[in-house]
Amino acid sequence: MATDQALQQMLGDDYRLQWVVGQGGMSTVWLADDLRHQREVAIKVLRPEFSDNNEFLSRFRNEALASENIHSANVVETYDYRETTDTSGRTLCCIVMEYVRGESLADMLSRKGSLDERLALDVLEQAAHGLSIIHRMGLVHRDIKPGNLLITESGQVKITDFGIAKAAEAVPLTRTGMVVGTAQYVSPEQAQGRDVSAATDVYSLGVVGYEMLAGHRPFSGDTSVSVAIAHINQAPPALPTTVSAQARELIGIALRKDPSQRFADGNEFALAISAVRMGKRPPQPKSVQLQRVAPQPPRTASTQLLGQVAQPTTVVPAHVPPQQRPPMQGRYAAPAPAPRKSSAPAVMLVLLLGAIVAGVVWAASQGMFDSLLNPKPSTSKPPVVVTVEETTVEEYTPEPTPEYTPEQEQPSPTRTTSPSILEKLSDLLPEPEQPEQPEPATPEAGETP
Repeated sequence: MATDQALQQMLGDDYRLQWVVGQGGMSTVWLADDLRHQREVAIKVLRPEFSDNNEFLSRFRNEALASENIHSANVVETYDYRETTDTSGRTLCCIVMEYVRGESLADMLSRKGSLDERLALDVLEQAAHGLSIIHRMGLVHRDIKPGNLLITESGQVKITDFGIAKAAEAVPLTRTGMVVGTAQYVSPEQAQGRDVSAATDVYSLGVVGYEMLAGHRPFSGDTSVSVAIAHINQAPPALPTTVSAQARELIGIALRKDPSQRFADGNEFALAISAVRMGKRPPQPKSVQLQRVAPQPPRTASTQLLGQVAQPTTVVPAHVPPQQRPPMQGRYAAPAPAPRKSSAPAVMLVLLLGAIVAGVVWAASQGMFDSLLNPKPSTSKPPVVVTVEETTVEEYTPEPTPEYTPEQEQPSPTRTTSPSILEKLSDLLPEPEQPEQPEPATPEAGETP
């Protein structure tokens, strides 16, 4: 808590701390409000154990100041750098950066396992273009990995952490997760402690591309050292044939052990990726096709799909229980679902009426209403009316008009049901028709004269 108060005191009235949004091996990241420019920012604070190292602190300062001059759509912007020393002589320093609302490629891969080749190549080209800007400034990232590639809601890829990664050069190889980079993505020259160049970042980005396409890293092991040794001595397993031959060759060139045989920098890598995305073979390093400046990658359908796949990071602290979290504001908050009215009563009523009608029809077919529907001879006129209605239905059914279609005939359950009931009722009236049978004798009597 004392550190938090000291940090807020150092920031003064320019920034207002909100809460911690991330923890790293060397830093803590806060969400804060930039009160001067009315925007959200991320403030990365160097851990005290690293600020005591003069060499590390010096490189951190230089890299933070240099990163302020890097302006690219594919690199997280650096806005400010602050540093102070307390009464005990301990240095507190931080970098104020662009706050990216999206998710890291590491989180995306943990959810999806791998990416479609179109999406993977889109991520690679954007990241390579960001590296080309960094390399043009004379810097080397040294820690390219999925956790340092952020994907926004619009599908834009942004590189982060390049300042601290370069400063991590002084950290011993044996420290977990601090292998002058990260062991799973470290280049052979990094693992051997040799000089690094822009081709070092190309190798690490090639490992990221391998993981996106295959769903796993090329090398794994029980310790960081064993993984680093594998990068030095072992050839990566072949990518599956579900990956295009052009993409397999592209990743193979990026993962060559000799840095002079790889793409020289992010610019060459971006141009080669662009060629593969157009269905061509990747140009060889230092070839004529790679001597021009790589343009900003255009926004494509795969970029839009990448943004749909990315999940926005939450601005709510993870340690706050869900029931105590404040409601999210703005377009990132999901609208509350409207209350739904239950349709159970109406459904039950329809089912009940249907059951009653079905019961009546069944009862009539079983003759259960004979005693009620068997009228006396003197009151036989109502059935005659019913017989007329039955005749009307019979005349309508066999002689439809030309415009009448089967679709019109099916949804008329009243006409379909009525003849069966009326036929049953007409069968119940044999006695009223017997007095009328002698009527045919009238013609016979007329024949005698």
